[in-house]
Amino acid sequence: MSKPAGVTYVITHPVYRSVKVGCTSTRSNRIDYLLRQGWQMHRYLTLSAGRLARQVEQETLFEIRHRLYVPPHLTEAELPDGGWTETSSLSLISARLVWDIACEQAGRIQLNPTVQAQTMRKPPPHRRTKGDTQPYSSVARIMARLERTEKKDSQ
Repeated sequence: MSKPAGVTYVITHPVYRSVKVGCTSTRSNRIDYLLRQGWQMHRYLTLSAGRLARQVEQETLFEIRHRLYVPPHLTEAELPDGGWTETSSLSLISARLVWDIACEQAGRIQLNPTVQAQTMRKPPPHRRTKGDTQPYSSVARIMARLERTEKKDSQ
């Protein structure tokens, strides 16, 4: 049996005024459960493996907590089923910014050759792009554009 794909998601709660980044399996009903609890889906990203989704979530939380200094918003009493450490106040950080950070981290992880070699088969030689990224990957195009811009700025 193959391992299920993973999902990294960003959701908001209008009553709590919170944003939450999380990860789950495509076979899990975690997102449905959270939606029934009043959370609203902002965006989600499906990745080839659950461990990649978890890594994107953890890297995103690291950026939010340690680079932007945004603390957890809710308590264990408010989210007794877990996930309270992954929440942030919407008055301190927007859902869009959390999503942008998650996409940036996903791009870094997906374009890392060591991660990619372990998790995805290589595309056929006639469709390969530099760095063994998935052919025609939108993340690869964005990252390449950013690298070209950085290269021009440094010259």
